[in-house]
Amino acid sequence: MASSPLTPSTSRIEVLDYVRGLAIIHIILYHYFMEWFHGSFLIVPEGVAANMSRLEMFHDGGVLGFVKNMFGFLWVYGFFSVNLFLVLSGFVLTYSALKNEIRLIDDVRPVTFFDNMRVLFVFYWKKMKRVLIPLYISILIGIGFLYLRNVLFPSLGGAPIYTGFDVLKLFFVPLLVFDIPFLQKFNGDLWFITLILQVYILFPLLYRGLKSFGVWKFLALLFAITVGFRYLITYQGLSSPMGVIADAPHSYRLFSFFLPRLVEFGFGMGLAYLFLTGKDVLVKMSGWRGFLGGVALALTGFVFDMYRWGWPYADLMAAVGLFVVFLNIGVLFAKVELMRRVMVFLSDSSYENFLLHHYFLNYFLMPLLLVGGLIRESVFWLMMPVFVVGSVGIGWAAQKIGAKLG
Repeated sequence: MASSPLTPSTSRIEVLDYVRGLAIIHIILYHYFMEWFHGSFLIVPEGVAANMSRLEMFHDGGVLGFVKNMFGFLWVYGFFSVNLFLVLSGFVLTYSALKNEIRLIDDVRPVTFFDNMRVLFVFYWKKMKRVLIPLYISILIGIGFLYLRNVLFPSLGGAPIYTGFDVLKLFFVPLLVFDIPFLQKFNGDLWFITLILQVYILFPLLYRGLKSFGVWKFLALLFAITVGFRYLITYQGLSSPMGVIADAPHSYRLFSFFLPRLVEFGFGMGLAYLFLTGKDVLVKMSGWRGFLGGVALALTGFVFDMYRWGWPYADLMAAVGLFVVFLNIGVLFAKVELMRRVMVFLSDSSYENFLLHHYFLNYFLMPLLLVGGLIRESVFWLMMPVFVVGSVGIGWAAQKIGAKLG
């Protein structure tokens, strides 16, 4: 292990593994709360006072009720952690490019047009494999879980696949937009695939922009684009990309998934650039001051989500704040060997865990509890670790299969 998790160990910065591991657990438990409480805790754009009662899921009263509700509040905040994967992707891609582990269009040594095309092809090929192989494995597993649900719980079952054309749509990944209504019936989390493919395609252009403008001008430009687009969605748009909060009568029809999230990805890119130019940005974010600053920023983003005027900024603030919070928690975990190993394990299969936990929860665990009449609070706490371990185990197995195929 490196002397500090905030410094590179070969080509890997260990603390980023901890952030990734915490983010995937945050997302997994968020969906657990979502299914159990049917999203009753989701905030509405009516101000802080109107949302306080919505965040109170356990009604024991006293110290026990307070502790349980505080625990719940930590996890119902999990929908913001999806943005952390954009921050991490921006960081890792830029770090690798600047270290010449992934060599993109070279602006120092003279190269030909065909050299550039070859380098770009290799870059895109590697990224597409990393995204699509686990996706296809997860789709096959998901279809299996659908059929298993129909066999084990026929009262809750339905047609697993509607037509042969629907099966083909699951394996065809357009770069602009999925068939969202269909995917919502199968696995609504797959909207993220369209987003990550789009930012990967844009990365060479963004990388050149970062090197041309410098970090601060680059981030200012992305901030203006993102906030401007989000204002358009919030106040003028008739639809919104998946995962972007907005009152849209025809939601999720916009093709552009990347525009409202450029800041999170660009933030990761900027951090990597500063990190490699000796600015010690990760060290400066660590410590109690960094942790408290991250908490304050994340909570401010959460509060902004309770107001329509705050929607354009909420995700951006929450993503940056949570990144700093998880980075500091990761530094503490690095001091305990068992926790370090657990976080690295979770990080290695985080993408597969993201793709697969939906199936285990929605097509096996929740139907089992519903049929057994076990939807009560005592079972909620007992099943939480079962769900986490089951989801992580399936994700780990899929990661091993994908590694052999890739």
